[in-house]
Amino acid sequence: MFSTLRKISLTLLAASMAFTLPSCENDDVDLQGNWFRKGLPSFGGSIRTNAVSFVIGDIGYIGTGYTNETVARVKDFWAYNTKTKIWSQVADFPGTGRNNATAFVLKGKGYVGTGYDYILTDNNGYKKDFYQYDPVGNKWSKKADFAGGTRQFSTSFVVNDRAFVGLGYNGTNTFQDFYEYDPTGDKWVEMATFIGGKRTGAITFTIDNTAYVGFGRSNSGTQSKDFYSFDPSGGDGKGAWTRIEFEDDFDEDDFPARAFGLAMVINSKAYIVGGEGRSDVWEYDARTNDWTERASFPGSARGYAGGFVVGSIGYFGTGSSNGTGGGTDDFWGFDPTQETDDDDDI
Repeated sequence: MFSTLRKISLTLLAASMAFTLPSCENDDVDLQGNWFRKGLPSFGGSIRTNAVSFVIGDIGYIGTGYTNETVARVKDFWAYNTKTKIWSQVADFPGTGRNNATAFVLKGKGYVGTGYDYILTDNNGYKKDFYQYDPVGNKWSKKADFAGGTRQFSTSFVVNDRAFVGLGYNGTNTFQDFYEYDPTGDKWVEMATFIGGKRTGAITFTIDNTAYVGFGRSNSGTQSKDFYSFDPSGGDGKGAWTRIEFEDDFDEDDFPARAFGLAMVINSKAYIVGGEGRSDVWEYDARTNDWTERASFPGSARGYAGGFVVGSIGYFGTGSSNGTGGGTDDFWGFDPTQETDDDDDI
């Protein structure tokens, strides 16, 4: 899902091997990748933005967030069966309704935590609680609170059945820490600090045995385009971060900064979709270290969205342009191997 990397000491940074990013490929005429809505239902719940999403098997899940109907955050959860193309409501998230939470999947179970619930008498609304969802029993279980404290807009990823959560913002501080969740002991272990600085709204994904984190909003409030890899086996067990550098002749103007977008990994390539006020899509090939622009999302500019991948198709929906209102319930499919079909029912 589109769902999002970290920091280490200066000594480790100096010792890290830098990757280089070649010039972006940008075909202004025919950008590959077909977005479609034909045959897909709208999201099963009410319109919303700033929800969380994850996928277990052939079932994608979207839940929490907030709607246009009230400032109160919601806690309902919905499952999309990609075979029957039907949305079904599942057990509500057991914590307070919230937006800007984070989610990951570990060993067939979903985990959702942190976020913001607008209950200002409780840590000014910022959350640190975590819950596990078991799709077999359709039930939630309370897990250990996130060790990094309350925050929203944290990011998470899983590498080799190891889950990591970090970054985010709590109204006062922006973070650059990361923690690993140990499901056996139900505890959190602090890992190497993200070397890209304090950040919120980052984008993360995993390809093979490496996690990637980048983009987002820096501590200064500006959107970023820098990009990092994370090896959980490095750094004396704490993991090692490496910045992926642009080449000297790289035109960064062709590669926009963004925050609050979504990453979908399809056929071992990552697709970065939208972000706050954006609708463009970029493909990252980790094997060749190439960035290539693909067909833009044809709906309204979209950040804060939900999404997941089943097979070779990405699914993307809900969200808004700026995360402060104007939620949506449209639901789209994305096939990166196909050309855009102007005759498709979109």
